Amino acid sequence: MAHFKTRMTEVLGIEYPIMCGGLQNAANKELAVAISEAGGLGITNISMYPDLDDFRETVRWMRAHTAKPLAVNISMIPNIDMGDKIRQYLTICGEEGIDVIETSGKDPAEFVPIIHSYGMKSVHKVPMPRHALRAQKSGVDCVTIVGSEAAGHPAADLIGTMVVANKAVELCSIPVLVGGGICNGRSMAAALALGAEGVVIGTRFLNATECCISQNHKQWIIDHTEKDTILCQKAIRNMIRVAHNEAADQCLEMEKKPGVTLQDLMPIISGAVGREAYRTGDTSKGMFSVGQDIGLISDIKPAKEIVEELVRDAAAAADRLASIAKW
Repeated sequence: MAHFKTRMTEVLGIEYPIMCGGLQNAANKELAVAISEAGGLGITNISMYPDLDDFRETVRWMRAHTAKPLAVNISMIPNIDMGDKIRQYLTICGEEGIDVIETSGKDPAEFVPIIHSYGMKSVHKVPMPRHALRAQKSGVDCVTIVGSEAAGHPAADLIGTMVVANKAVELCSIPVLVGGGICNGRSMAAALALGAEGVVIGTRFLNATECCISQNHKQWIIDHTEKDTILCQKAIRNMIRVAHNEAADQCLEMEKKPGVTLQDLMPIISGAVGREAYRTGDTSKGMFSVGQDIGLISDIKPAKEIVEELVRDAAAAADRLASIAKW
């Protein structure tokens, strides 16, 4: 296997500059451990564990099954004060030996000192370069910038990864990680060539053997193309890229109604509906977050093999560049 040494690997203590995306309801503990054991940075997220005791038990299980770095994602909803609950999650993470906290949604400045007080590293995910610079000023250790191709919540202006990543690298002195359309070694090498110190990969890991989504959902990814995602929830100013399924069409139809609210959409978009769809294998129900890179994903394999393939193909792409770039 190729050897990668970047500021990301040095700051976060990992072997390869690969971090798993937050994955909402699909970041199960087994997947997190498998990615970390393979040399990347595995992650789970607090949205999967509203009960603090369940969360602590999960973190303890993860820590017991790997000595390698692990991360927890904390997505903060803008304009909603979750401070006290987030502090409780951070305390558990610190006490149970989590290494990295990934935040997103709003400025993490109030939580960075807490994260650092436990010896954990802070990574903040943003959709726009100016937000990356603000995160740097807030004291985070790394910043992730995601382009419009990404699953989840891209910026409303829908600027692609190549542009936002390039600009963030110019603006920031801390390590910049790149997400959005990164699913194979070629796209990983492209991100590193732009000046990024690592990549954040979500959709590709949905098709890891260890991921808890149903086989039907994994097959849906294989069977569909980059044209089969759609943007929903614009009407409530919480735009999200998801699989174009029946639920997404229902959501868009409801969004046409004047004055539609989050509460109106919840029967379709709630996390509970999505979790049930993953359990039953019904790909028509729930908001299934996937990126446009589904068009490049054609198999299901263990996380270790995905990481190995990423590293091998990124090294090959780097060798190709070196062979054609002669001074």
